[in-house]
Amino acid sequence: MSDESQLVEKVKDELLNEDDLLKVEIVEGDSVLSQYEVNVPLTNPYEFDASRFMPNTTPMDLIKFFEIADDLITNAQDRAGIIDSKKVKLVEEYPPDAFSEYGDEVVAFRVLKREPARMNAKATARPHRKSTYSYDVVRAENPNKVVVIESRPIDHLIEFTCWGKSNKIANSRALWLEKLFINHAWVFEVQGVERFFWKDRGPLGGLWICGSVDL
Repeated sequence: MSDESQLVEKVKDELLNEDDLLKVEIVEGDSVLSQYEVNVPLTNPYEFDASRFMPNTTPMDLIKFFEIADDLITNAQDRAGIIDSKKVKLVEEYPPDAFSEYGDEVVAFRVLKREPARMNAKATARPHRKSTYSYDVVRAENPNKVVVIESRPIDHLIEFTCWGKSNKIANSRALWLEKLFINHAWVFEVQGVERFFWKDRGPLGGLWICGSVDL
């Protein structure tokens, strides 16, 4: 009979995973008093899934906005039966390519202004700078904690300029673009833009207000 005894303890597999080791250091000033490694996972009680606050899986930003505008312009020309060589393209302002690369006309975009939304829902109040939307998240795993989620509308003043080899071509395209965006403002709104409307038309192009919500 052996005088030795063994004590065996069952450990969870995730505790044996060295990839999850956390290095803890106890410091005083610039010196490290002690350090050790521990495999206890740390959880952030303030993490949350923001997908339920968004109408789509991808949040609306300027890149997505211009992608939607480009898709809308392309789709309208496809439905009208315009051949590829005659389709007008949407490009950024001051593109690196020569104008001849785009044919007889082109539509350019640029952001003129980005600022917190300036009016309340009834357009009667002064400009505000505080968060507009607030939501308290309470979860069962953290009953004594409340995560306050705040978001603020951001207004963008965006200019779409129609360039053409003649004034008639540019003016005709500007009228076409105004009608297209006015009739299809809902396309931007269902994708997460809070509001999208035409402001006016200046010497170079039309100005549009795009208000999106940034979480």
